[in-house]
This record gives sequence, C-alpha cells and structure tokens, in this order.
Amino acid sequence: MPAISIGRVRIGETPRLVAAITGPQVPGQPAAARRAGADLAEFRLDYLAHLPDDRLVETARKAARRSPLPVIATLRPSREGGSSHEGAAADEKRREAVLCAIVPHVHAVDIELSSLALPAVVTAARKAGITIIVSYHHFQSTPSLGRLVALAQLAKAKGADVVKVVTMARTPVEVLRLLSLLSERPGWPIAAFAMGPHALLSRVMGSFCRSALLYGALPGAGRVSAAPGIPTITDLKAAFRQFRLG
Repeated sequence: MPAISIGRVRIGETPRLVAAITGPQVPGQPAAARRAGADLAEFRLDYLAHLPDDRLVETARKAARRSPLPVIATLRPSREGGSSHEGAAADEKRREAVLCAIVPHVHAVDIELSSLALPAVVTAARKAGITIIVSYHHFQSTPSLGRLVALAQLAKAKGADVVKVVTMARTPVEVLRLLSLLSERPGWPIAAFAMGPHALLSRVMGSFCRSALLYGALPGAGRVSAAPGIPTITDLKAAFRQFRLG
C-alpha cells in the first residue's frame, strides 16, 4: 500500500479516529477533539455556509492554523447530508471555489464522488500537495457488495488517495456487507462504516477490519450531530478499550 499521510498522521496501517467538528469557528473544539482521543479533525464547513464565501474561507483558515490536529476540510451539499440549503453549500460553483481556496490551508480535503466540483478540487489539492478523500454516501440502505466495490474503484480512478464509503445500515447483515468491502484489500486505503442504529457497531467492527478512518462526534452537551447515529469519540474509545482495540 502506498504511503499516505494526513499531516503527520500515517493513513492505512492503523485505523485513525476523526472528530467531525460542526463548529470549527468555536475556539477549543479541535483541542477538545484531541483530548478526547481523536487523531484528526474534520471541519464541516457546510455549518458555516451562511457566511459570505470569503469570510467562510478566512474563518476556516484561521481555525485550521490554530488546530492541534491535522485538518480535513469538507463542505457537504444537502443531498450528501450537508446541514445547509444556502450559500456555498447550495451552489456547486461557489462550493468548488470555496474548497479550492481552502486546500492550501488544510491537510486533506473530502469531496463527494457525485460532485461536479470533483475534478477541480482534485486538481487544486494535488497542486497544494494535500491528501484527497473521495467519499460516497447512501442514506437509505447499503448497496450490494459488487456495487460498493465498483464505487470504490471509480472513486480511486477519479483521484482519491483515500476512498470513504458510508451507508445506512439498518441490520447487522448490512453492516457485514459494507465491511466486506474492506476485505477486498485493493491496495489503497478505504474507510467504511455505517450511519443509523448500527453506527457504533460498524465502527467497532471496522476497527477489527482496518477501516482507514473512523468518524465520531465531539463529546459534550450541545454538540450538533454530523450524521445519523454518529457516536462520540469518547464512546468509540471506550468501546475500543472494551474489545482491546486501542
């Protein structure tokens, strides 16, 4: 497997915990993620989409500079689970411009396989020398293993350094189907885990199966959920300790 890093963190050998941060503008959130045990911070910039684009970029840049963890930037459209129907989150060209402007200031960018902005963001990320995560989300169910493999291969062909596949798993059988993707061992890092009632189970099993990345929310009252059923980083660490996974 090729050597891939997000900042100082090597990807692919050991599952890495990513804190999904919905308030990157709030001082102390990345530090709280590090204290909770996260390896990386994902800045969900769609939660800042109400800001003018230049202010959004500047806010994210300053937050990334202060972060004690390497930063993954993403700006989800609503069709891919994004929080906003306004601003840059609702306009593909503006979203492309914001992501291309932020890539020199972060360590990785996450762009959806379905996005029209994918080619431009991949080009900008390559120029900036940062890691590219190409992601696929299915919010209704978990497709067949053959379909998942084909999607992962397509994401890699489109420029992914890391492929991320996240589906809705309503039964343990769907969790097993999703995680079977990790057994394919294609030669590049794949992250696979579920949303919904089996989100925690999928991450515990995903750690066994060497999912490259596993995502959790910040602990504490008042946090905003970044995805259906997402467990906290604290819950993940506790589960891993119980099963002696880390």
